[in-house]
Amino acid sequence: MANTTYIVKKGDTLSQIALDHGTTVSALASLNNIKNIHYIVVGQKLIISGTAAATTKNNSQQAVIDVFGLQSDTDRTVYSTWKWDKSNTANYEVKWTYYTGDGVAFIGSKSTTEDKQSLYTAPENAVSVAFYVKPISKTKTQNNKEVHYWTAKWSNVERYYFKDNPPSTPPVPSVELDGLMLTARLDNLDVNGDTIQFQIVKNDSTVYNSGKAKIKTNSASYTYGVGAGNEYKVRCRALRGELQSDWSEYSSAVSTGPGTPTGITELRASDETSVYISWNAAKSAENYVVEYTTDKNMFDSSNDVSSFTTPTEGVTYANITGLETGKEWFFRVRAISDNGESGWTPIKSVKIGTKPAPPTTWSSTTTVITGETLKLYWLHNSEDGSYQTEARVQMIIGTETKTVIVTDTRPDEEKNTPLYYEFNTGKNINSTEGEEDVPYPEGTKLQWRVSTRGITDEWSDWSIQRNVDIYAPPTIELSVTDSTGQLVDTLTSFPLCISATAGPDTQTPIGYHVSIVANDSYETLDSIGEPKVVSQGDEIYSKHYDISSDLLLLISADGIDLENNVNYTIVCTVSMNSGLTAEARSEFSVSWEEEDYWPTAEIGYDESTYSAYIRPYCVDNDGNEATDITLALYRREFNGDFTELAKGLVNSENTFVTDPHPSLDFARYRVVATDSATGKVSFYDIPGFPIGEKAVIIQWDEEWVNFDTTSEDAMVEPAWSGSLLRLPYNIDVSDSHDKDVQLIEYIGREHPVSYYGTHLGVSSTWNVAIDKQDTETLYALRRLAEWMGDVYVREPSGSGYWASISVSFNQTHQDLTIPVTFDITRVSGGV
Repeated sequence: MANTTYIVKKGDTLSQIALDHGTTVSALASLNNIKNIHYIVVGQKLIISGTAAATTKNNSQQAVIDVFGLQSDTDRTVYSTWKWDKSNTANYEVKWTYYTGDGVAFIGSKSTTEDKQSLYTAPENAVSVAFYVKPISKTKTQNNKEVHYWTAKWSNVERYYFKDNPPSTPPVPSVELDGLMLTARLDNLDVNGDTIQFQIVKNDSTVYNSGKAKIKTNSASYTYGVGAGNEYKVRCRALRGELQSDWSEYSSAVSTGPGTPTGITELRASDETSVYISWNAAKSAENYVVEYTTDKNMFDSSNDVSSFTTPTEGVTYANITGLETGKEWFFRVRAISDNGESGWTPIKSVKIGTKPAPPTTWSSTTTVITGETLKLYWLHNSEDGSYQTEARVQMIIGTETKTVIVTDTRPDEEKNTPLYYEFNTGKNINSTEGEEDVPYPEGTKLQWRVSTRGITDEWSDWSIQRNVDIYAPPTIELSVTDSTGQLVDTLTSFPLCISATAGPDTQTPIGYHVSIVANDSYETLDSIGEPKVVSQGDEIYSKHYDISSDLLLLISADGIDLENNVNYTIVCTVSMNSGLTAEARSEFSVSWEEEDYWPTAEIGYDESTYSAYIRPYCVDNDGNEATDITLALYRREFNGDFTELAKGLVNSENTFVTDPHPSLDFARYRVVATDSATGKVSFYDIPGFPIGEKAVIIQWDEEWVNFDTTSEDAMVEPAWSGSLLRLPYNIDVSDSHDKDVQLIEYIGREHPVSYYGTHLGVSSTWNVAIDKQDTETLYALRRLAEWMGDVYVREPSGSGYWASISVSFNQTHQDLTIPVTFDITRVSGGV
């Protein structure tokens, strides 16, 4: 039976709702998991009868606010409850803020509570309130320090707007134009709002742009680029949260001058002494001026430039006559009107009366399937811009040659586009009409070239000779099965088996490309537990296989991340030695039973080697050891990056991971659990484990291992060995960051343009004075000075990285200390 529900309205109480529906307050509280029967909120959906709302555990890093809104029997009191189920919780920090509509937030209440509920009564001038909550864990003693069991984040913010005082309508904005930048402005505002929305209308008909600006010191302004040759007017309204005022009246319209023509669209010789020129129309232009000369350096600097003004408004072309043949002529155009003149178009040039260059040629493909039609393309390359009149196409197959003349009868507006000749591979090039079509055999080679001519009637030289190979069409058969060998429509467990067979036998595969594409959009976690969004059509698997035989591929859970209840498409493409390809597709859906897992870890620290030992493990919802789980462990670096320490670990209580380089302030790690059957990823960021080391540590020439042990006795072979230098002295540090950047200066720009690469160029110089009697440190320094390799450097603030290091020091007989200098450059490295 379906549930009977009720939506709480203002003025309701739980006792009255129970009375109206013939039930009891305790029954309603039980059905709806109500924490306090005195508090319900407007808009809350209550189950009156039926099945109780399902309760779910929240073991994430954020509390989840489940009830929030105006307490039903009040006007200004807002109530909230939240979900949180982690053990060792001490209390909750809650924070209420309120807003008065002038863009400033105030703290209304800040406190801690042991209950998972809170309420706040807002002052009369509040237009909205916001609520946050953060769980606080209990503490325990580790390494003689008090540390938290876990760390949590602030919840997502919930906001409530009081809807009894909308903003007032603002006055008409003032509008100014600076070139093509329009600025709308309001001053001395008193609208009971925090934002102004400006709406720009173009030519009294189109909403050109709408933008928002925060009210600051009772003023708001908005600047936006507009187009030349138009009229613009602006109106505005005030906003506060979801509330909005009425629109103001429109401002007076402002106009811009004519726009610059975007460019010369056509420039060609119309005969041996004339040039036809056309250009794009410009907004608000009345006429156009064309300037031309044989030396483009003469523009703007000499009177030796001719000009032509169009006699009729709106005309965007001209035929310039009386030009000297055999020379190159340069042209540019600008628009004019009563409101001024535009800038010039880019300069273009044309030579008059020259022999065309060899045409540019290409074919629809360089390999064609026998029996299909092949298109042979070319583009007329005229130095004087004149149109093509004819072309001759020469084709050679074996000892047979054929030349055809193609007359270009297309309209002028199409003659700057490529022309083509269709070649039928299904019949002989010299066959006559009515002869039976016989496809060329596989492996046939076609050679072809083209020559063209324009207004001079002089043929160009032949183009480069090109080749086309004729082959039979390739094929591919795709089979997708599961671990039992059954064809897959629905995948219930890994592995996913993909096999493909290519043909024909006369062609050999040179490689296969396999991709798996999501047919739906969803959210998931990547391999290190970071959230990511997969959109419909995204590739979640893409790999190329250099195989010259049939393809057989097994994909397991650690090779791909599939989401439950999502459809996918496998696309397999084979490339043949003929240059042809074939593609096959297969769809499948994912349906498996997923469980929630809770990865965690225990951490130990070895003060003699300055290394950490971590035991990652994973439990299910019932606290039992999870099965069919593989674990990965990552160290969280000082800059937020993750360094992989181990992956593919068995979920065992005896598996320990060695970290030779934990941060010297707090060791921080992330544990990632992957379900071997489904590929589902869960993760947990372990609270920082206190190290508290006060010295600089430098390590090199290292060997370290992870280990599996059931004994508490010391191991014969230690988990870490290598060379180590500890500097417990005061160190002067000078850091340098040389970013990979080039600053390029351009004429016409006020400042240079920056182009950034990826290298950070982190380097540092450390200076320290060590005790002259500290012979152990001196010995380690001498060994480090001769080490030809990278080292790992750590300092007490928590930074640590691989570096190239050089050491220099001087011993003076009368001094009691030895000054040492380390020159350090950060490099890419491993763990």
